[in-house]
Formats: sequence, structure tokens, C-alpha cells
Amino acid sequence: MNSLKNKIIQFFNKIKGFKNIFSREQAQEELDKKLVFSLAKSRWPSFKQLKYVKKYLNPTEQLAIGVCLAIILFSSIFSAARFYKTHLQVIPIDGGDYIEGVIGSIKYINPLYSSFSDLDSDIAELVYSSLFKRNGNVELVNDLAQEYKISPDGKVYTIKVRSDAIWHNGNSVTVDDVIFTFEAIKNIRYKSPLRTAFTGVEISKVDDKTIKFNLTEPYAAFLDLLSFGILPQELWQQIEPTSASLAELNLKPVGSGRYKFKSLVKDKSGNLRTYILIRNESYYGSKAHINTVNFKLFGNLEEVISALNNNLIDGLSYLPEQDKNQVVAQDSLNFYNLSLPKFSAIFFNSKSNSALTDKRVRQALAYSIDKNKIINEVMAGNARIVDGPILPNGFAYDNEIKKYDYNATTSDRLLAEAGWKIIELTAKDITQAQVDLTNQDEIIKKQAEAKIKMGTGKWLIKDNNYLIITLVTADNQEYGQVAELIAKFWNDINVKTEINLVPVNQIQAGVIKSRNFNGLIFGEMTGADPDPYGFWHSSQIGQSGLNIADYANKEVDKLLEDGRLSSDLKVRKEKYQKFQKIIAEDEPAIFLYSPNYTYVQSKKIKGFNIRSIILPSDRFGNIDQWYINTGKKIIW
Repeated sequence: MNSLKNKIIQFFNKIKGFKNIFSREQAQEELDKKLVFSLAKSRWPSFKQLKYVKKYLNPTEQLAIGVCLAIILFSSIFSAARFYKTHLQVIPIDGGDYIEGVIGSIKYINPLYSSFSDLDSDIAELVYSSLFKRNGNVELVNDLAQEYKISPDGKVYTIKVRSDAIWHNGNSVTVDDVIFTFEAIKNIRYKSPLRTAFTGVEISKVDDKTIKFNLTEPYAAFLDLLSFGILPQELWQQIEPTSASLAELNLKPVGSGRYKFKSLVKDKSGNLRTYILIRNESYYGSKAHINTVNFKLFGNLEEVISALNNNLIDGLSYLPEQDKNQVVAQDSLNFYNLSLPKFSAIFFNSKSNSALTDKRVRQALAYSIDKNKIINEVMAGNARIVDGPILPNGFAYDNEIKKYDYNATTSDRLLAEAGWKIIELTAKDITQAQVDLTNQDEIIKKQAEAKIKMGTGKWLIKDNNYLIITLVTADNQEYGQVAELIAKFWNDINVKTEINLVPVNQIQAGVIKSRNFNGLIFGEMTGADPDPYGFWHSSQIGQSGLNIADYANKEVDKLLEDGRLSSDLKVRKEKYQKFQKIIAEDEPAIFLYSPNYTYVQSKKIKGFNIRSIILPSDRFGNIDQWYINTGKKIIW
């Protein structure tokens, strides 16, 4: 029994001994660790120490660790690349200069007179602010106007003017500046072409931030009229109104727009060659990125295209489609075909040619024209067919109006119904007519003169009078080619057509005001609002009016009057659609096509995003988004 007890005691003593040994070994290990840690700079193994890992791991363990490390590395690279792609954004940064080639001269960078010239209007658009402006989508938006309200009767417009706008000379823009500009427009001594648009409109100051316009009658498109630039009263009130057109401020303007005047360069002859604007750092709205906008002036299209081909300019204000093939390196350029509210038409003057008083003759002439051929051959496809005075993209456009698609057979039928017959004049007839010129009988002599004027061929005659039309247009490449095609179309239906090309600068005074034409090929800008009152109301007949065809129709007058008085789009649409149907039936003009406006820019200019314009200057509608230089930024 004692022996068993002793054995048990010995067993536990051995266990206790093992425990003591283990404790001593553990203590020694702790001492070793402390010694190592006291000598090591880091508790993590160094790269030199990692090379001994293989001595402690078997091949399977090494493979597993390698695969894991590869997966971790690949995942890290993929995550980093994905983050870079989704969070790194290329952004525009300020800087760079834009040089645009333009044709013409600069004279009036002044809202009172800038509408005389597209180039003046272009620069005025950048220099001046206005109560309302067109944005990149051709929408009318607030500019200096902070908010507005219209009275229920549509006769009172109350506008609150923003207080953070600053003139380029550092002074604040006030409501007094707005009032001064409006009164200057209405003042006959300033001779502003904008004056007639505000007949019957008065302005008054409500308080230091508010103005009020009072109209004698409602006008649905009134806000569109308030897009004129505002002048600084402090500077312009010192200038006599009759001398305003001569002031230096017309060339060195002070405005409150996105860009301000920097400098101009003249050649030895005193001709202005370069006009430079610089970014307005104090602009109240979205500031432009491009530092300067330089306008390089050229005498003609050939010169400006040459400058574009030689990389002397970055853009071209307007390029006729038929001249596009003259531009080299087209891959480095963007050609923007902008929709323009303009149409070209043949306006008839029935007072100068009695044959045109019959609408069947006018309709026959319309049916004989192949509009697609004009667009393809003259406009190189860069235009669209129009059938009336309101363009297809207008809210009041009526697609159901009568259309005059090319149909020579219909033309022949209508002319026959109107009493015109075809006769053939031979060489023998012309020879005899030359003999008859000596006849004492005035009737025979007159008939002989008519035959000689017509020449050989098949022609239309009625009551011993031949159907002859003199077609007048501006002496430029586009309209000259259009006139030649139309003359061919009309000659094909036996209508003798003579072409008279008139210098562009003589069209208004020498042709339109005097109504010196049978048919006139001319273009009209319809504007943002499709109100055709100015072009077709009988009150606009005469030298000072825009009713070129001298068209008078009492029903049309009433529709146009009602349409412009209502602010209800549904009512206006109804009135204007009825108006279009009447015009399409009467055909006082043959509506041909609406051209696109081709704007050219170097691809180094980024951010242009405009598809439609009302005026050429509207191409600058989103210039605050244009940029040349770029940077990178992480977006979290």
C-alpha cells in the first residue's frame, strides 16, 4: 500500500518537474524574445529575413501563399484602375486664346446701332449684358433681370434687376442704366433702328432694384425685345445724342458682359485688323475659361479661308456650304451646321407685272420649281425645304398647309386655265419683226419689239402680251446660282425669265424700298417668336415696311393682330395656322428653303454645344463652357 502511494507521489513529482521545466523553457523563450526585440528596429520581418520563409514552409504552403499574394495584387491593381477611371475627371481650366476670322469692318459696338452689322452684334453680345439673353439652347433666360412678373392684362411687365452686376470700369450696374438705355433707344435723336420696336412702350422706376414697362396693348413676344445690351449711363450721358454714333466708346466699349475690351490693332492705312477682348474676372455669372477672344478682320472669304488653312485663326464665323471644299485639313476642324430661323423666298410684286395678279400664275410658277435640286446643287444639302412663312421648328407651324412640290404638268394646266397659250417664235419670225420695226403703225412696231425681246422659242402669250418676269436678287454666289436655276425652271414652262443681279449694298434702297422688281429672291430672319406681323400685315406695306410683296388681306390682318395680342400659345397657334393656310393658297411669295449656318472651329476648342441660333451672335451663347486647356481632378 505504501509502495503504491510512493509511486503515485513520484508520478506527480515528475509531472511537477516537467511543468517546472516547461515554465523554465517558456521563461527562457520570453527572455529570448525580449532580447531579440531589444536588438531589432521593428517587430515585422525585413525583406532579408523573408528569404528564409522557404525553410519553414513546404511546397504546398508556398504555392498557397503565392496564389493568395497574386490574387491580392491583381485585386489591388483592378480596384485602383477602376477607381482611377470612375473618379478621375478631365476638367476645363482657365487659359488659352481663341482667334476667329471674320469678314467686314467694326464700327458700332453699341446696342443702339450694333444690329446694322453681324460683326458688331457678335462683339456686342460678348461685351454687354441685357435684361434677358439666349442660352445655348436658344431659350430666353434671365440675365440682368433677376425676376419678373406680367400683369393679367399683359400690358405691364415688372422686372427686378440684379444688384451684383459690375461695369468693366468697376462701377455697379443700376436700374438707372437700364432706364437710360431704353430712353436712348426711343429718343429719335439717337437714330437707333430699335426705336420702332418700342412704339407705345413706356418705362418707369419702381425702386432702386425694380423697373416697370407699360404697353399700350399686349404683345406676346415682348420679353424677346428686351435682349438689347445695357449702356452705362455715367459714360454715355456725357455725349450729345446726335454725336453718339461718332463716340470713341463705340470702338472701345464699357459693358458688364463676360468679356471686356482689351485692345485693337490697325494697319498703316488706318483699317482695323485685330480686335481683342479679355475675360471679365468680375462677371456676375458663369465666368469664361478662355482668356481672350481675338477677332481677325479680312476683306473677303478667300482671305479668311486662306488664314484658316494656314492655321492663323482657330475659327471662321461663317462658311458658305459651297466653299467648304476650299478648306484643307478638315479632319482638324469641327463644322457645326446650326439651324437658323431664316428662309429664302421669291417675293412677287404684282403692281409691276399684271400677269402676277392672277394667283394661278403665281401657283404655276411655284409648282415649276424643284426645291430639292436647289438645295442639293446650290446649298450642297445644307438647308431644308420650307413651304410657308413659319418654319417647321416653330410652335405654330402647320404641316397640313398646301405644298407646292415640283410638278411641271400642274404648272402647264394652271397657266392654261389662266388663259395663257403657247406660241413658237422662229428665226423667220424674228427676221420679220426686225423689218416691222420700221413700220409706222405703232401697234405693229410694238409687237415687233416684243418678239425681238423674246427671241426664238416657245413662249406664253395672252391678249398679245408675252409672259416675262424680271427676277432680281443680290449679286452673291448663293443667290446668283439660285436665280439661274429658277430661270431655267420657268423657261421650261415657257415663261421668259430675265435675271438682274444687284450689288448687295444696293438691294435695300435700290430694289426693296422702291419695289423695283417682278420677283425678288431675298432672305428674311423670322426671329425667335414666329410673329409674322411685320412681314405680312397690310400696315407694313410701303417703303418703310417689311411687307415686301405689298400683300393685303383683311382676314390675315385680323389673325395677325389677334395672334400677337394673346399670351395663350394655344390661341396663337390657332391664329397662325389659319394665317399659313391663307398665305399658302394666295402664294404672294414662293418659299424655297431655310439655310443652315455653318460655323467652323478648330478641334482644340472644346465645349461648343449649340445646335440652333436665332442670330449669328447666338453662337456665343455658351462661350462660358468653351475651353482649350484641361486638367485632372479626383472626384470622390
